[in-house]
Amino acid sequence: MKLKVCGMRESTNISELLKLQPDYMGFIFYGKSKRDVADGLDAQLLNAFPSSTEKVGVFVNADLGFVKEKVAQFGLGLIQLHGDESPKYCSDLKTSGVKVMKVFSVGESFDFGVLEPYKPHVDFFLFDTKGKERGGNGELFNWGLLNEYDGAIPYFLSGGIDLENIESLSDLKVQPYAIDVNSKFEIGPGLKDVERLKELKNLI
Repeated sequence: MKLKVCGMRESTNISELLKLQPDYMGFIFYGKSKRDVADGLDAQLLNAFPSSTEKVGVFVNADLGFVKEKVAQFGLGLIQLHGDESPKYCSDLKTSGVKVMKVFSVGESFDFGVLEPYKPHVDFFLFDTKGKERGGNGELFNWGLLNEYDGAIPYFLSGGIDLENIESLSDLKVQPYAIDVNSKFEIGPGLKDVERLKELKNLI
């Protein structure tokens, strides 16, 4: 199972985390998020990333041109779409040469049928908890609901994952391709506890 650490922002923290060699590192380009990178992201640092860690840009209902601009500026390889983006939007982005991951917030009444139009146009899905914010809520959802998913497209799992509950993922019929962690491993918004992340990486 692969590991994605999201909501990174501080250069020193990014460099420390790179030593753990996470499979994915996420950067949020959304002004309403308390983990928004704003203008503080070091492009030189990101463009020197090892190929073993894929850079993920997180966007919410952003203009396609803005997304492509950030892809070019920071060398983003995977785009995580956390808004109401359409299958056509995903298709247009994918044809520009980046991988696409569409996020869906899962609650008790979630209908996995809504995924069907997206399947030809994305590389991954991300299933997160339905909460007040678009991600980073630190809240669990009933992972048993994922047993209704057909597994046709690999998925990332997010929402309240921590050292105490990680082992229960083994009960899932279709295992996640990756887990995505954020707020449960923070010292403060955008600042991660690298030692605790090291513990997590040793468990997966």
